[in-house]
Amino acid sequence: MKFKYFLVPILAVIGCGWLQAQSADSTPLASPGNGPDEHWRHHHGWIWRELNLTQAQKVQIKSIRQDMKSKTHPALAAVLKAKLKLQQDIDANSEQALIAADASALATAESQFASVRAMELGQIKVLLTDEQKTTLQNLRQKREERMQEMINRLSQPTT
Repeated sequence: MKFKYFLVPILAVIGCGWLQAQSADSTPLASPGNGPDEHWRHHHGWIWRELNLTQAQKVQIKSIRQDMKSKTHPALAAVLKAKLKLQQDIDANSEQALIAADASALATAESQFASVRAMELGQIKVLLTDEQKTTLQNLRQKREERMQEMINRLSQPTT
């Protein structure tokens, strides 16, 4: 009997799910990406919050990103197509030469996408203050340190 009383509050909390507060007029929040299915849109949004951007900088960055869509979207689509093709050929047990060609095409697409993203970041960095650039560099340094730790762990011989 005690188990029943313990389980009810837990199920009630779990059942609530993703409740979002709304204004009195019941209009949804204006910013996209707040729901559970839209998290991916703002995967790196925390970086921008750490930089304490001004409203003018946010507008300029949004403009840069909008202008770069004509390059980033096709580049990302090429990466996704290459990944899909590689996975399909692996699943179909295709010959090794075809899989190697797919892997090479994927590497090329990823390289082109990285180049477009670097170009975009270069345009954004121009807008940042020296303090913001230092903060960004510190965040990148921490990321590089974590990557190096992972490389070191992976490079250790297994026992």
